[in-house]
Amino acid sequence: MALKEPAFICYEPGLVSPNVFTFVTRGWSQVRQLGLRLIWLRYIRRRAILRTPPVTCPNDAPYEVHTQICARDALNLIWTLKSFAFHARVPFRLVIFCDASVTPDLTEMIRAHFPGAKIVSIVKTPGETTIMLATRPTLTKMRNDPRFITLPKVTDSYTAREHDVVLMIDPDVLFLGRPDDLLAEYDAARTYFGKYNMPTISDFPHNYCFDTAEFERVFELQLPRVFNAGLGSVNYRLIDWDLIEDAATRVPFEPTLGLMADQTMAGITCAARGLSELPPAAYAIQPVGSLQGVVARHYFSKTRDLFYVEGMPELIRQGLLKNNFRFPAQPAISAG
Repeated sequence: MALKEPAFICYEPGLVSPNVFTFVTRGWSQVRQLGLRLIWLRYIRRRAILRTPPVTCPNDAPYEVHTQICARDALNLIWTLKSFAFHARVPFRLVIFCDASVTPDLTEMIRAHFPGAKIVSIVKTPGETTIMLATRPTLTKMRNDPRFITLPKVTDSYTAREHDVVLMIDPDVLFLGRPDDLLAEYDAARTYFGKYNMPTISDFPHNYCFDTAEFERVFELQLPRVFNAGLGSVNYRLIDWDLIEDAATRVPFEPTLGLMADQTMAGITCAARGLSELPPAAYAIQPVGSLQGVVARHYFSKTRDLFYVEGMPELIRQGLLKNNFRFPAQPAISAG
């Protein structure tokens, strides 16, 4: 049975909010580039996902997915997670971290679409995270600084998990095929920390929020040059919190670049504990000429509008809006 669609979705300003001038000028530029179809898809057709059946997320599922959102991400998140459920066809435990802009109405809407999901506010540090960071004063200070808005994607994710290996999926990703490579090696016995989709173009060192040269000099580790932490899996069994605390103390993270705090922490851990890459052609970040062979598209940053005019129409064509999201339980795929 389809869920009742709310009469409206109220958005409150988050930590990072565009001003009116930016909204109007960028919006006009987007319409000129992509046409009025963008308006139809983003502001009208996108809401059709609210009439689809819920995806139950049992706490004892063989896989676990974590994500973090602000209010502006809420509707896209439903597309992201239902596209994952549609193609992966495996039950998954779900943890959603929400910033201060996510209202109770939005929380209720998300919970209705994903019964069983654990929805956690990041406004205050959870007790388990406080305990974990008790002997790490730099990370404690950063966790309490709202400028490091993505830090909970690592600190709170670590303490909220049930599995050592967790799938990290940002709400600007759409799945267009079964993500076998993402689901594979879902085993804490694997010998590397992170498996991520990678850009085909490096923006190093601007993909980190600290002095990368100083970090590499002090710690004699090489950070991944081509790196993005928006889609992948992490093996928390291998995370080194003492290394991250030492790095953040000796090479301070820049608060004005706090949106990349989680990616910087992931990069540090991959430098020390290993990194595996998802096939870049199948898990694409940069725009592609064709969606043929693409399993997941990460509509990162300025490519976000393609989420609406490219990814959504493809999923509608595939039948996402008509799916009942019922599938049998399956065991996790192990490294062996």
